[in-house]
Amino acid sequence: MSEHIKKVYSLYALIYDTFFGKIFEHGRYVAFNMMNVKPNETILEVGVGTGLSLPLYPKEAHVTGIDISQEMLDKAEAKKQYYGLSNIKLYNMDASSMTFPNNTFDKVIASHVITVVPNPLRTLNEIKRVCKKDGEIFILNYTGCNNKIISSFERFISPFRDKLGLGKHFDLDALLRNTHLSIESEKRVNFLEMCRLVKCKNN
Repeated sequence: MSEHIKKVYSLYALIYDTFFGKIFEHGRYVAFNMMNVKPNETILEVGVGTGLSLPLYPKEAHVTGIDISQEMLDKAEAKKQYYGLSNIKLYNMDASSMTFPNNTFDKVIASHVITVVPNPLRTLNEIKRVCKKDGEIFILNYTGCNNKIISSFERFISPFRDKLGLGKHFDLDALLRNTHLSIESEKRVNFLEMCRLVKCKNN
């Protein structure tokens, strides 16, 4: 994982809830509803960040969150303690090289992660590895606007967004094909519907 990304998100930890929390709130709630978490299911949240979604999970579910930024995890840990979420476990871990055994989780969600990591293909393959056979994988990410003019501008500024830790332009459909994942359902979410939420079966 890029040291640059670690440094960027150590700074974002200070403002993430106030700024990004509100911007991505719609997608966060839609993703949680799409996941339809059942009691006793094992859930992995890749890129848990400051833990904004943690209070949404039912306390009967077993939830694990990982993030590369310890500063972001410290914020998540504070929420865990504040809400008394004893069903939550948090780890500082690189999403492209996870230490969990194969076939560990019923459901895995990666929110605003795939465009940020240096190697999206490796990261998604790791997500597949730790997800149980026939488990569900959810990818929520900025993928750009359908408007051609705005989309062209987004491609132009992609290198600058990448430097700011906000992700680079990428082809989600091509990435899913390369990891042999097919989309079961999807929705466009957040401001101007610039983010895609997709659900895939790990088969």
